[in-house]
Amino acid sequence: MDLFDFLKRRNVKWKVDIVFPYLKDEEKILDFGCGDLKFANELKKRNKDLDIIGVDIIEFPDRVKNIKFIKYDGHTLPFKDKSFDTVISFYVFHHCPSVEKALIECMRVAKKRVIFVEAVARYRFEKYPMMLIDWIYNLWKMELIPFTSQFYTEKKWIKIFKKHKIKNAFKKIHDTSFYFFPTGKAYVFEVSNN
Repeated sequence: MDLFDFLKRRNVKWKVDIVFPYLKDEEKILDFGCGDLKFANELKKRNKDLDIIGVDIIEFPDRVKNIKFIKYDGHTLPFKDKSFDTVISFYVFHHCPSVEKALIECMRVAKKRVIFVEAVARYRFEKYPMMLIDWIYNLWKMELIPFTSQFYTEKKWIKIFKKHKIKNAFKKIHDTSFYFFPTGKAYVFEVSNN
């Protein structure tokens, strides 16, 4: 195993450790912006009763084959309203052409809630170094990842939630700042449809 594989596995474990405590047995889950489906596969290993489908605008050639994958147009999710108990997303919304529309689409197909993790800018100008870090992080992927770089502040997220009457609970999970280099804070958002 090389360093690159080690880092990818560690990243997947980190994601699963964050989300797993939120999940119930026998949930139907949509992994929004699933990438190579390694995250979904690891969730399934930890709880075989989870029914997981991955959706993305990119068809990764090295994706896990034992999890169902659906490619979509990046605008309208190809599912009926309330098709899933939970929609999960990791660092995807800032790549969407419209963060707000993507979130509303996820809410539409979620019966209970949407759980997502995003880097949140602590102040407006912090988004520029965040854009650079995101670009560097995604360089290793052979697929063309969209870079709309819409890193929102906590205030902007709250405004979106209020506008759409979305009940929300969120917390900071850790400071992702790299010494003096500002890269925002990572937040777990759990927005409810109840």
